[in-house]
Amino acid sequence: MPVKPPRSGSTRVDSDVHTAPNRRSEKDFTQTGSLDRDGAAPRVRLDDPELQSASHGGDAGRDATLSTSVVEVRPAPTLAAVSPLYRPLERYRINSAAGLPDADSEGLRVHKNRQYAQVADGGLVLVGVDPDTGLYRARLPSELLPSGPWMLRDSESGTWHPHSDFNAHTNPLTDASLRVFRTGLDVRSVEPGPDGVIRHEGKLYVVIQEQTYQVMQDPVASRPEYKVWRLVNAKDPVATDSANIYRASLGGETRAITRDQENTWVTILTGLRGGMDGNAPANANPFNFYRPWLSGAGTSAGHAPVVVATTRAQVKRFFADSTDQHADDFIARFGEAAVAEVELKRLQLEFVQLDREVSAWESGYKGKVSGERGRRQAIGARIRRLYKWQGEASEKVYRDGRLVGFKLELDLNVRGNFALPAFSMPLRSVVSLSMDGSPSKSLGNLFSTFSHIESLEVRSFLGKSHELIAEINKLAALKVLVIEESRVWLTSSNAEHFTRMTRLQELSLTNCSIWPRLSVQGMTELRVLRARSCDLFRLPAGLGDMPAASRLQVLDLYHNPELTEAPDVTQMSDLRVLNLAWTRISAPPPGLGLQTGPSRLEILNLSQSRLTAPPSLRGMTALLEVDLSQTPIRSFPEGVTSEIPGIRLDLSYTGITSIPETVELRKGVSLSHAPISDPVTFRRLIAARRQTGTDFWLGRYTHDLVIGHWMHNVPQVQHSAKHALWAALTNQTNIAMMAKIRDLVRTPEFQVERPLLQRRVWSFLEHFKKASLGEQEVLRDLAVTEPSPGKMLDRLEEEVKKFDPTWQHQPLHHLPKRPKLD
Repeated sequence: MPVKPPRSGSTRVDSDVHTAPNRRSEKDFTQTGSLDRDGAAPRVRLDDPELQSASHGGDAGRDATLSTSVVEVRPAPTLAAVSPLYRPLERYRINSAAGLPDADSEGLRVHKNRQYAQVADGGLVLVGVDPDTGLYRARLPSELLPSGPWMLRDSESGTWHPHSDFNAHTNPLTDASLRVFRTGLDVRSVEPGPDGVIRHEGKLYVVIQEQTYQVMQDPVASRPEYKVWRLVNAKDPVATDSANIYRASLGGETRAITRDQENTWVTILTGLRGGMDGNAPANANPFNFYRPWLSGAGTSAGHAPVVVATTRAQVKRFFADSTDQHADDFIARFGEAAVAEVELKRLQLEFVQLDREVSAWESGYKGKVSGERGRRQAIGARIRRLYKWQGEASEKVYRDGRLVGFKLELDLNVRGNFALPAFSMPLRSVVSLSMDGSPSKSLGNLFSTFSHIESLEVRSFLGKSHELIAEINKLAALKVLVIEESRVWLTSSNAEHFTRMTRLQELSLTNCSIWPRLSVQGMTELRVLRARSCDLFRLPAGLGDMPAASRLQVLDLYHNPELTEAPDVTQMSDLRVLNLAWTRISAPPPGLGLQTGPSRLEILNLSQSRLTAPPSLRGMTALLEVDLSQTPIRSFPEGVTSEIPGIRLDLSYTGITSIPETVELRKGVSLSHAPISDPVTFRRLIAARRQTGTDFWLGRYTHDLVIGHWMHNVPQVQHSAKHALWAALTNQTNIAMMAKIRDLVRTPEFQVERPLLQRRVWSFLEHFKKASLGEQEVLRDLAVTEPSPGKMLDRLEEEVKKFDPTWQHQPLHHLPKRPKLD
């Protein structure tokens, strides 16, 4: 028997047992807007962790005590109960709002037990609760069960809209949702790549609504039909990955975005992949949506389970100093009231003991250094907060967008007698630990408090590193290990560093001194291996062992100048990033371009190496960026096409002298400072720049402003006037503009069209000298802000025509006579 909609409109049916707060019909939920081809209701995606956390954060204006919601799980809908036809929203629209009350807190207008939702154009739609999903759908007045599109509410505007097709997984980006990610940079003058992303100083950015945001690639969430990026806060650890790959384990708030069919950036739901144990098989239900008929965990008819969601009031009953945000964070993690109640009781009882132990540690310092005493108190206060789930935004750790706990940063200082904080009960809310400093005391007691952590960062550790490694090996749940600027020494040349790290998924070593040889043998779950600036002489032992090799996604050995051997990547079928820049390798890694090699490779960096022959890119359709800059190679790599690589091919500062006719010059290709000498290539470069507005090649920098570059074949009678003009303009006011004029000697036009370019330069300078002060200011600003020298001159000439439509290029200067033919 179908379930009727509730009378009040405030308590609704929700069939997701994992959802923590009361279900609200805002953009916190996503639903397809049409039926499947067989007429069945499509699957509903209610468990996206980003949406759950967003919904908790949007309750600031609601009462502190929320009414609990009853969740009912029903059997699967029959095909007979669902109309196989999709009807547009227009059929359900009501244009008059006469006699209807104002919208309630849920954004619905309730009149005579009927609920109306306002859509974007001001119209109204009668809605009802779909009994199979618990979500609102448009309905006709004559219908008992709603048959129209599923309706979702925009929490910003309060209006409702249908979900369908691509929109089922995306939502518009709002200013409020973007504000926290703003960088303050202005990179709008930099041309974005074909993917809409701007490359600037090793980082990736997008411009949305005239604001700049840093992004990271999210290869896990990306699909063949669309690419997913993550907006990140530059201050968060997640934004520091050198390969610009999103790693939830690094911690920090993110938002997944993609481009829609109109190339507009929108937020996209990525699903809940990080909530299950990495070793556990995936649920048969891809959305983790509670459906007994799919999972086989059903109940007998008439005995549906009842699940009550946790409320803020429930959290505050145990910890009165919790804010609404603190409560929402706890709810996001534990959700169901019964589970949360047990956890809250445990925390409340154990906090008394923890507080006593923290106080004893704080008062244990008997010295007279007030800074040391204050530092202990700050650490103690932080531990108390995090134990009660009262973390700050910068301390939150997310996994695939879902809050899983907090990161604790400990400044251990370099005091030899420093007593490390260690307590009798584990701090379960802390899932990531960061340590900075070199205490001489044993780390065993400290690590026993955090034996459950999944991520550990160690910086500036110069103490007994063999003891540190021994304690790290005891952290059985560790998945991410980051060590920076530290000694990683053992006591025997036969010892191995991380012998028990079988569950480790990421190992990052930066600016470390390592002895003996680094080994990754036995790390069968390793996905990311970095050993940057670690003075490696040889590759890590066990690097090519199977099955670990087939699971590796990032291999980064950047800046190991003594490393001469390139790794064999033939078995690394899942490799996405390979960075061997600034090494002494002279040949490409074996396996590149082979059918059995890393066909999913996206980023290849062999720059600043001794590479003499370019690697083959043949068939590597997933490649996005290839950097072979500052290498001795003299030819293009095989396999370069109009789509390979997809974004960037950097061949600057190489030995390449010409461009093959089969290679298309397109955005992202850079040959700057290469010794190009072929006139045909120069003319191709000129045509490509004029067509795309991009400099593919610029010659070596010159730092002088001498006039000699522009006096080629100028008649002697003109020398005096031109020297006077040049001297008059080379002053403090115009120095930046003249420096840009100087850069024209680096363009391909200077190589093959020098007489024409010279004539254009003198023509512009003569006009500039006579121009008004206002026009001069406009021209100076344009010259300084345009990064491309050739494009700058084109724009300057167009700007001059705006001030003087009659202005034209002056006649060509005297050219040398052509040789007589015999």
